[in-house]
Amino acid sequence: MTRLVSHLQSSVGRKVVMALTGLGLVTYVILHMVGNLQVFEGPHALNSYAAFLRDMPILLWTARIGLLCIVALHIVFAIQLSLQNHRARPIGYAIHRYRQASFASRTMAMSGMVLLLFIVFHLLHLTAGVIGSPNSDRIDAEGYRDVYGKMIHAFQNPLVVALYLVGQLGLGLHLSHAVSSSIQTLGLEHAALDRLFKAAGPAVGLLVVLGNIAIILAVFLGIVHV
Repeated sequence: MTRLVSHLQSSVGRKVVMALTGLGLVTYVILHMVGNLQVFEGPHALNSYAAFLRDMPILLWTARIGLLCIVALHIVFAIQLSLQNHRARPIGYAIHRYRQASFASRTMAMSGMVLLLFIVFHLLHLTAGVIGSPNSDRIDAEGYRDVYGKMIHAFQNPLVVALYLVGQLGLGLHLSHAVSSSIQTLGLEHAALDRLFKAAGPAVGLLVVLGNIAIILAVFLGIVHV
């Protein structure tokens, strides 16, 4: 146990935890997007899917608590690594030269902050119904909670749409670097697959962002409606 704690306190251990929690969150983000894409199939598909998740409260709350713990670990270790790097180099470079670092990697702290604020807003908005969701407890014709109607109502508001698009920008940038970086940290690199691993981050980021934006804009433009 002491060796484990000692390892987690090292920079290598923290990076491994960051990589593992990051990949766990990436998996959730992909599944979340795939589930929400059922909005294109109509109210029955999305509302019955949401009801299916709620009908397993133990599994649902275990997943929620687990995600909360993973997010907390990810944020705490990210802050610790950032402070450690700052202490190791308290005086910044006079001239910044970015030869290999991508824009996504250079803005990880900023995109992470944008993403954190967006997650809080999203939870208060569509999950808890605290912000701008008067239809949060509405029931559809089949007796399901009307998640479809709530989503339609939410994305008819231009301000909400703008906030979600900014959130997607932060999500895309963060995923673009995080996935490839996590693979590298865990030592999963291979000479024959080097290009594939490097492209994994941008590909996953683009896929998730395009899927989420498709939902938002389809509702806002009236392509998907009640």
